[in-house]
Amino acid sequence: MGTILHGALGGFSGKAGSIIGSSWKSINYIKGLSKKRTKPASEEQLIQQARFYVIAKFIMPIAPFVELGFGLINSDTMTPTNVALKTNINTAVVGTYPNFTLDYSKILISKGSLQPGGTVGASASICILSVVWSPEAIEIQKGELDDAVHILLYVPGIEEFLTAPVPPTRGSGAVDIEYPEHFVNEKGHVWIFFADRKGKRVSKTTYLGELDLT
Repeated sequence: MGTILHGALGGFSGKAGSIIGSSWKSINYIKGLSKKRTKPASEEQLIQQARFYVIAKFIMPIAPFVELGFGLINSDTMTPTNVALKTNINTAVVGTYPNFTLDYSKILISKGSLQPGGTVGASASICILSVVWSPEAIEIQKGELDDAVHILLYVPGIEEFLTAPVPPTRGSGAVDIEYPEHFVNEKGHVWIFFADRKGKRVSKTTYLGELDLT
């Protein structure tokens, strides 16, 4: 049974007949029940579904990252996860149907105008991922020494992610992150972005490359 919110002219929540009412971020929506597909999907639809699956498989496990990284883009109409999917599907998904893959160098897990990391780099040795960046804060880009540094390591061979237990700060200039032994002899991809202490401003993602994990 549906419920009318805030009086007769208010939003509608629940199901009534063939319609469903809901709200998100104070925006009311009404939609019809989905109908069962009576004909097979077209080739174009299958291609788009396959592209979506490839990027969604990467984005969904790191939802907390993209909620911060895309949290202020189209925030009134789309969830951060949907923004991240839309941003990456046409740039990071490469190849031809049905053999789509990811171009890791083009993946964005954040997008914003905060100062990035300047001279950045990553290396791996003896189960330690070492990441460095420029510790200076540039006033014109509103960077601060206490900006949080968010680092993401992805190992596609075993489909696992890793980040620092506690994000370091811009002023530290470097961090060592221990990774488990089962990462050894795998390939890993690394990204970095920065966020202010209130999580209100973020930098664009910087891809740090592919590493041999030893």
